[in-house]
Amino acid sequence: MMKGWVILVMSLFVTATTLSSRATGIFNPATVTLPNGLQVVLVQNHLAPVVSISLVYKVGTADDPVGMHGLSHFLEHLMFKGTKDIPADQFKKIISSNGGIINAFTTPDLTAYTCDIALEHLDFYLKLEADRMQNLVMEPTEVLAEQKVVLEERLMRLDNNPFGIAYEALLRAAYWYHPYGTPAIGYPQHITAYTRDAAYEHYKKWYAPNNAVLVVAGDVTLETLKPLVEKHFGGIPSRPLPERVRIAEPDHKGVTITLEQENPRVSQVNISWTYAAPNHRGTHSQHYYPLIILAQILGGNDISRLHRTLVEDQKIAVTANCSYDNDGYDPQTLDFSATLAPNANLVSLKVAVEKHIQDVIKKGITSQELADAQRDILADLAFARDGNSSSVMAFTRLAVGFTVGQIEDWPHKIKAVTVDQVHEAAKFVLSQNPVAIMTVYPQGYKEQEKKREADCALK
Repeated sequence: MMKGWVILVMSLFVTATTLSSRATGIFNPATVTLPNGLQVVLVQNHLAPVVSISLVYKVGTADDPVGMHGLSHFLEHLMFKGTKDIPADQFKKIISSNGGIINAFTTPDLTAYTCDIALEHLDFYLKLEADRMQNLVMEPTEVLAEQKVVLEERLMRLDNNPFGIAYEALLRAAYWYHPYGTPAIGYPQHITAYTRDAAYEHYKKWYAPNNAVLVVAGDVTLETLKPLVEKHFGGIPSRPLPERVRIAEPDHKGVTITLEQENPRVSQVNISWTYAAPNHRGTHSQHYYPLIILAQILGGNDISRLHRTLVEDQKIAVTANCSYDNDGYDPQTLDFSATLAPNANLVSLKVAVEKHIQDVIKKGITSQELADAQRDILADLAFARDGNSSSVMAFTRLAVGFTVGQIEDWPHKIKAVTVDQVHEAAKFVLSQNPVAIMTVYPQGYKEQEKKREADCALK
């Protein structure tokens, strides 16, 4: 490539290009930030002439206005309804006619628009994505129609889900004030309150290049990608951004909310324990990596403590897990869950889980457990570069406060965790009372249990 051309392209960017030189990184990305603030991340993968793209906006349903929770998700739907140049019914058709697959998702912390498409159509797709960043048209009839679509989506995902009501109740028990306590899609009264003006104001408030990250993975070099990004996004002006202000979740001061539901749509008893836990940013973030290890050891796979003892040895559960919701912008939870085995005693299951919790608080973990957990967690990274999707998903975390360096250093941080650090994290989180315990029973289960107990007493 001609040296003069490279210099010309480089001059279009005020911020210097950063190339990761660490061969030990996961993705070794190239990063560029345009003068208008758009952050661009490229992970090269030359296995096939295709690219995966994700345009991630740093706004989610936890940032929505009061009374309109889920508005960010509603806006995600409206982003497919056309611009000044693209009619409402043509956006998806144009992409699919070029062999592309598009999708989008909204979480409490971010909104992402994704596409898998042949490399030859990358230029065209970036043009469309830049167009809807600034030229979205919200026809009143389309807005009204999409409200009905979102109501149907809520009906499918939550209202018709056997665990939907219990899930919503658990969220509210875990988060008294923080917006994480409301499902991302909102409640029906939120959805029916959306207006065209509210959605458009939300769009203008948050959808700006300096509030977005463009992640590209696939068969393209930075030298090819940069001028395309500059051509389509470089002329979009940055805007002043609102601060992401959320109500901080207060200390629950040892209160545990116990939830129970008899559900005719389930056939087994399911129980969960939810503990408040720190995340990667803010107070007590030093426990972030050790908690990932802890969750793996206690219930991350079939060799975990819970599975081996409760499922294989004692046979009082058919599933037993521990998970750590750790990638939120704000602190989330560490959760235990188990499904009672047929004819097993629920009290015995509860006692057994509590014993595991107390054991890890008092004794911690072994060096062999640490090594096994590190091995299993890092083994998943061996396949991360086989396709493009893992690369794209990894860097969506830039929207929740991670840096490129933190994402690349993730395996090093996992390897650096010590036995003592896991023990300290376990004591910090599990010495508190759980914020919620939820049990979902089959219809009539509790009445049958009372009868069995009465029969045993008579004997």
